[in-house]
Amino acid sequence: MSLKKTLSVFVGIPNLSTNDRYKSYLGFVSNALKNQKTSVKMLPTYITPPHAGTFEMGNSNRLDAIIGRMNDIVDKFMTSDASHLWILDGDVEPPPHALETLIRHNVDVASGVYPMHDFSTSNKMLFGEMKQGHQCGGFKPCLWESAKGQVFGETERWSGGTGCMLIKRWVFKQHNSRLPALRFARTGLDKRTCGGDMFFWKRIQDAGFTARVDFNVACGHLPDYRLSRIDNWLHGVGEE
Repeated sequence: MSLKKTLSVFVGIPNLSTNDRYKSYLGFVSNALKNQKTSVKMLPTYITPPHAGTFEMGNSNRLDAIIGRMNDIVDKFMTSDASHLWILDGDVEPPPHALETLIRHNVDVASGVYPMHDFSTSNKMLFGEMKQGHQCGGFKPCLWESAKGQVFGETERWSGGTGCMLIKRWVFKQHNSRLPALRFARTGLDKRTCGGDMFFWKRIQDAGFTARVDFNVACGHLPDYRLSRIDNWLHGVGEE
């Protein structure tokens, strides 16, 4: 039996609030999912129920709400029989080869990349090598030109966003009776408050799970960096 016949993917998108600006991007993300060129079975996309309330960008309560939505996705995924969870932010458009490329890595966690919101002036992606000893898993965003075409994580620890992350089921199972099953969080044992995305990268690698960041999977980041215009903003060709 082909290995792929045993694989299936649960796709989850966090939906923060009924009035959130990300709601207007869901159509673009859904179309990108429909365009995936893969033989791996994809379950119907799960979009979380919205959190009650409206939050400003960067507001601490908003960040806590995002953690709640991410864990809602994980819990829903664990009630399915899917082998992998693919988390996509509501403003991240994966290219057609994304799922096929990520699942072929056959690691515990594999991620595509996407630009920072100031990419047009910084040329930086929302990923980078983790700072040694950083309690939250902090990183310095890397330049696209220095990382394109490469895959990182085999010999170094990387961190970044969680907006295009493929995760094996066993990552979320309880492996030790004295420790709870892994979920998204912002507060560590030292009580320091962290960003939930980079903190998740740190915790999975601290736990010994294998991880890769693949710069061959460059996603769009709405609203400024549409996947349909990737040649324009990412490669600097076809500019008007």
